[in-house]
Amino acid sequence: MILVTGGTGFVGTYLLYELLKGNSPVKSTYRKEENKKLTKDFFKLKDKNHPKLFNKINWVKMDLTEISSLDELYSGINIIYHCAAFVSLAKRHRNLLMKTNVEGTSNIVNYAIKHKIKKILFISSIASLGVEDFDGLVDENQNWNHKINHTDYALSKYKSELEIWRGTQEGVPAVIVNPGFIIGSHFWNRSSSSIFKRINNGSKFYPTGKIALVSVEDVVKASIKLMISKIHNERFILVSENIYYKEFMDLISKNLNKPLAKTPLTKSILHIIYFFDSILSFLRLKKRFMSKALISTLISNQEFDGRKIKNFISFEYEKIDKKIKEICKDLINK
Repeated sequence: MILVTGGTGFVGTYLLYELLKGNSPVKSTYRKEENKKLTKDFFKLKDKNHPKLFNKINWVKMDLTEISSLDELYSGINIIYHCAAFVSLAKRHRNLLMKTNVEGTSNIVNYAIKHKIKKILFISSIASLGVEDFDGLVDENQNWNHKINHTDYALSKYKSELEIWRGTQEGVPAVIVNPGFIIGSHFWNRSSSSIFKRINNGSKFYPTGKIALVSVEDVVKASIKLMISKIHNERFILVSENIYYKEFMDLISKNLNKPLAKTPLTKSILHIIYFFDSILSFLRLKKRFMSKALISTLISNQEFDGRKIKNFISFEYEKIDKKIKEICKDLINK
């Protein structure tokens, strides 16, 4: 049986759907009933036989940082897709990021070792490569730079990966995928899909840097192919295209027939925002959001090389402009 952690998340939901179409027996974790309903709604949109598919999932309500039920969770499990994670770039979420992402992954690995799991596929992020101030082409050989500022999210994913690699040293084969900014439909109020809704509601500002993009379908397709392959103890960047934020946001705006964002969020403007964010946080008028590492991310021209996977499996990325058009159509028709 397959275990999918975070099955009610953006990637997890798409992954569950594809696995169940292939008649794979699946167990999935979740934390909130309302999130499970979102996954059910997604199945309803995708397939007329959605009740039959959705009801095949063996749902287990649990928090991966609580180890009391992990032995029961692992009963009958052979392989694991570890998708569960907390995603935030806000400074105020540091402790939650470390507990959920790092401690949760450590528990997954420890019990994988105990139960002799055959393979783990970990959905990580390009953020874990830790290159916020690097303006070159980044590949899988990039080393974490301890000398620069990183977002707390990036640090949590880097430390999570260290747990996965620890597991490989203790007998559990693993593959890590590092997706860029994942785009897809349905999850309009959370996950990266929310940018489509924000632009649909009107957006005047755009970051000046570049963004590495990949579709959620490509992330799922690559993950499944890598899991069923004999490949292990490798990492793969999943990025279809690197484009400027301005180009990305303009593509969305044009497909939604909305005005284009006109005002660049330059380095100077971002530092002014950082200054006032710090003051308001100090005065306890709002919780801290902006960080210097986030500023570096938003103005960086770094690009990510997603070609390695093509040397290991048969794989082609979706075209980003075509995918954006499809997503915008889904948003208009929702």
